[in-house]
Amino acid sequence: MNDLLASLTRIERGLERLQRRVLLQRLRPGTPESPIRDVLLSLGLPNNAQVEMLFGWRNGTDTQPVITLDDIHVFPGFYLLSIEDAAVNYSTFRNDPRWTPGWLPLFSNGGGDFYAVVLAGERVGSVRHFRIDEREHPVEFESIGAMAATLAEAFDREIFFVDSNGYLEMDDLAFATLAAELNPRVPWWTDDV
Repeated sequence: MNDLLASLTRIERGLERLQRRVLLQRLRPGTPESPIRDVLLSLGLPNNAQVEMLFGWRNGTDTQPVITLDDIHVFPGFYLLSIEDAAVNYSTFRNDPRWTPGWLPLFSNGGGDFYAVVLAGERVGSVRHFRIDEREHPVEFESIGAMAATLAEAFDREIFFVDSNGYLEMDDLAFATLAAELNPRVPWWTDDV
């Protein structure tokens, strides 16, 4: 668990280096474990220590008012949901045939795509990339910790950067190579590199 917290701290430092001021101001303070457990229980989902740590670090992003979604992206394309927003999105998608009950959304692109942690079913603890227009929703990380470590390293290696228009971007090929290096048992990365 200390590794996850260290990775989250490195991500925040990376955001500071890239001067992501709007996002840093909009990241909400963390929330205690008890409310997180209550939300999970209300959804019929089991408790998860890494979910508690993530939302204990920061309970999502204040999305109002936002000039652009990019202003609040924690990593290119996605912002951190609060535990409350995660619950709303979970409830919205729970009965959608594209969604699998037991997946709790953590990060959103604002258009229906999510990174979701599997809390029940197959591959518990892994993080899947739910793409609303796709049928397949691959596991991209073995855990929230593995995802955070990969994101932190991408910041450290300057794979994530701010382009000349001020948008948070990434070198896609370099990120795929890094993800394969740090997640060698995840076919999504190792089969495509």
